[in-house]
Amino acid sequence: FLEACSRCEQYNRLAAATCKAIRKAVPEAIIIGPATSQLPVPFIEAFLASGIIEYIDAVSVHPYRRYYLSPETAVEDYNKIRELIVKYTPAGKKEIPIISGEWGYSSSAKGVSVETQAAYIVRMQLSNLVYGIPFSIWYDWKNDGPDPEEHEHNFGTVTYDLDPKPAYNAIKYMNDQLKDFIFLRRVDVKRSNDFVLLFRDDKGKRKIVAWTTEVPHSATLDEPENKLSGMTAKDWSGNDLKVRAEQGKIVIDLDLLPQYITSPGL
Repeated sequence: FLEACSRCEQYNRLAAATCKAIRKAVPEAIIIGPATSQLPVPFIEAFLASGIIEYIDAVSVHPYRRYYLSPETAVEDYNKIRELIVKYTPAGKKEIPIISGEWGYSSSAKGVSVETQAAYIVRMQLSNLVYGIPFSIWYDWKNDGPDPEEHEHNFGTVTYDLDPKPAYNAIKYMNDQLKDFIFLRRVDVKRSNDFVLLFRDDKGKRKIVAWTTEVPHSATLDEPENKLSGMTAKDWSGNDLKVRAEQGKIVIDLDLLPQYITSPGL
């Protein structure tokens, strides 16, 4: 253990010196690190305490976790790391962001279903956006092999033979739906496990992306029933959904897979 700690300290000192040299030689270089596997907070603190934060532009992590934990659960880890960034950022330097440099869920027989993988690829991108993570990379684009039992063969959005999986269709549809839209805020629907995100484009059109991490149920928006006019709703793959009203308020039926609700003035 002591030997491992010593090596860690040596690594951090070397990394800090290397980043300092890079910054001196190429002032405009973009430097990120340490690209950790999962989120080992003690190591990340030692890394930032080395003084390296003066020279890097972002803290890169790979937030893999146990498969019963959905992407939204990363927020606690992000908060711990953000506290460390604030603690070790030198005076006069702007607080740097956290980026999600690699993260995915395998659809192997021991992983998640292809439907859950489709939900998670979208929910990872969007929950990271809510949590202030400006950059997220999904692992992987393509399955590494054809064996459904092999974990490493099934992280992809397409099969080994390049056939689209539900995850491919889900992320493509998200990109189509949110093209030219900017994220405004998370709408408060009184349940912490319900995610209702509001977006807007430069023409004033509004779009909501909504899902839940719980069993499917309904949520009421603080919007009057008369705004239903012109509103459309689609599921994660583009099928039509109905948005309804109860007691004069708009109601949406939340599921584990995200849905998209569009209105000219939601």
